[in-house]
Amino acid sequence: MTEMLYNCEILELGKEMACDTLVPYYDMGISCGLPNEMGDIPPELMAVPGVLTMGLNVTFVRARGDSMIGVNIHDGDLLMVESTSRFRNQDIVAVKINGEELLKSYYMDEHGRHWLVPSNDRYESILLTEDMDVKFVGRMVWNMQRDVHDSVSNIRQSIERYLNKNGETLAKPQKQLTREDVVKALLGIASQMKKGRHWLGPCRVLMDCGYVPKYRYDLFCDLVLSVLPDHKHLPQEAELRRMAVDCFSKPFKTWSDEKAPVHGQHYLGYYNAAVAMLRELPENSLKLP
Repeated sequence: MTEMLYNCEILELGKEMACDTLVPYYDMGISCGLPNEMGDIPPELMAVPGVLTMGLNVTFVRARGDSMIGVNIHDGDLLMVESTSRFRNQDIVAVKINGEELLKSYYMDEHGRHWLVPSNDRYESILLTEDMDVKFVGRMVWNMQRDVHDSVSNIRQSIERYLNKNGETLAKPQKQLTREDVVKALLGIASQMKKGRHWLGPCRVLMDCGYVPKYRYDLFCDLVLSVLPDHKHLPQEAELRRMAVDCFSKPFKTWSDEKAPVHGQHYLGYYNAAVAMLRELPENSLKLP
């Protein structure tokens, strides 16, 4: 096994360290092109320095195909894959679709749709749907032969091409708010806030933008107090929680008079406060409903 290690791409790293850890190794590889089912072929065991595995549960596999050349993964590259079901956008993942192994970039778009994205214009993105038998096997943590490039723009471009064929477009990424953005917006709407409970509208908007954690009305009240300590109508946590029912407990884009706990002019007080907050925030922070 040690000879196998020295003949592969770990090379100089292996020569300087004791090969004291046995790791499964699949020479057949994982498809970086069209799907190619690996089946249940048992792996060989490769002896590697334990420090290389970083204490993770890993497997070594060979890349096959050319669909990931844009991120610098080429046919024959030796890849270290961690067995995990936790992923972030742009992670390169090993996944089984209907029993077939693939290596692609994972991406969840603004609509909550899950994608597997190649990095070669010859191949199309794969939109994961409920009728597919999908099992995430792990994420690639290391290409032993070369550095891997990240490119969210290429991922989005590939998804755009897929959607354009169906007359759809991918929403622009939501802007990450800064404290400066939020302080400016709160100052901008301060004069319009005539009732403390109407702050639920701006609070909901900041939750939808990801600036205030969901249901942390206490943090929102502290935020407003820190920016507008002398305001005559400061929000109170207990009052916001009392009103955060029905559609008021859900994203602002789903709000409607008929589904709210109050109606007519009472509803408009909350709605207009939220709209005012949105208009003070930078473009693309959140879309108006």
